[in-house]
Amino acid sequence: MLNNLRFLFRDFLSFFRQDFNFKVYSYFFLVIAGSILVNYCTAWGQSFERGYTPLGTSFLNHLLRYGSLYYLIAIPILIIKKQYEELRNPVFYLKSALFITLLAFTDNFSWRDVLNFSNYNAFEQSYIFKVLWRTRNLFFILPVLIFLRIFIDKKIKGLYGLCRGTHHIKAYMSLYLIIVPILIAVSFTPDFLSYYPSYKPWVFGGVFERPMWLNTFIYEFVYMSDFVMVELFFRGALVIGMAALLGRNAVLPMVAVYVALHFGKPAAETISAIFGGYFLGALAFQTRHIWGGVIIHMGIALLIELVRFFDYYILKIG
Repeated sequence: MLNNLRFLFRDFLSFFRQDFNFKVYSYFFLVIAGSILVNYCTAWGQSFERGYTPLGTSFLNHLLRYGSLYYLIAIPILIIKKQYEELRNPVFYLKSALFITLLAFTDNFSWRDVLNFSNYNAFEQSYIFKVLWRTRNLFFILPVLIFLRIFIDKKIKGLYGLCRGTHHIKAYMSLYLIIVPILIAVSFTPDFLSYYPSYKPWVFGGVFERPMWLNTFIYEFVYMSDFVMVELFFRGALVIGMAALLGRNAVLPMVAVYVALHFGKPAAETISAIFGGYFLGALAFQTRHIWGGVIIHMGIALLIELVRFFDYYILKIG
């Protein structure tokens, strides 16, 4: 296990050594720290709530949030490194703008605006839309990425990192086992206690007159599969896809947007997204696959759900 981890961190350090620039990284952390402070310490920042919101003003707000952070990082990096050719390339702006717009759209899209389930009671409707919310990336982002891969990014391996590559897979699994105790401890902090689990079986009960475990399984299955899409977008499209234009410079702008995606979640989770996003992004660039991120992301999410279930059913009412 230790040998596998050694090679994993060797690749990560190789990326860091080649990418590190004091001015770039200092600027990056100043922007990220400022954005986190604004979103968690001011009323204006806290007004950006994720979840169901109708398209319109909220879509524009999210487009501004993701877009401003992406370009506030990407453009100065290229200027500091004097890579002016990339700055003059219109494909960089068109491709990145497409990805940012897709993210803003899916983050605000609601099936309530297009589907009518008025024949169902309030609990049934709530359950349906909670499950459907986790499918939005599958319906909107995946088709666009498939189109781009077939007609534009023909040289990229697999579907933006969804490929046969298995480099470091055992190491990712070993790393996950190491962080399990930390995850369990963090899941009992006040912020996590109030936010998780993502699905609360005790709220929905036997909705649709189905066993509670079946409703829970359906939601959790969709919930876990959504993390494949998250990795495909962030470590796939924004790193592997944009690396064709930016090279290593694709990682830090991705991290900025990834952090913004976590605004509204527990502050500790948002801060950890900086380091987790960078670590997974660097290795996605090095290995050209995203399976490591899928393993880590799904494992973390599932463990937190299970710990919260254990807390409720065993420690509280057991």
